[in-house]
Amino acid sequence: MRLRSREPTDPPMIKPNYLSTEEDRRIAASAIRLTRRIAAQPALARFHPEEYLPGATARDDDEAGLVKAAGDIGTTIFHPVGTAKMGLPSDPFAVVDERLRIAGIERLRVIDASVMPTITSGNTNAPTMMIAEKGAALLREDAKARAA
Repeated sequence: MRLRSREPTDPPMIKPNYLSTEEDRRIAASAIRLTRRIAAQPALARFHPEEYLPGATARDDDEAGLVKAAGDIGTTIFHPVGTAKMGLPSDPFAVVDERLRIAGIERLRVIDASVMPTITSGNTNAPTMMIAEKGAALLREDAKARAA
């Protein structure tokens, strides 16, 4: 993720780099093969499983085709967190401090699920709302301090 410009209203540039490593590509192709083997099991025959995507044109023996298919149909279906980890100044992986301020950039904060150092064991909705509430309170506190 990168800033598009100095304008705060400009949307960020987001490039998730899906399937950018050889291991990612190998796992994606293997996942399609495994799913096909599972769907072909006799125990599932009575349910008549039918592959819609990627479909028969993506052959098991065509690694490049399976990787392309995985990229075409893949999406983020989980709740990503941790891309802007909150942590101590001594943590080289921490992006924001306890007040959600980005290290080294004045008056810029991250106030979303990306500050969670690791994913929660449950849905991320409630923790994300709490981060938003806390972030709003921190913004109000800082605005009052600047006005004083």
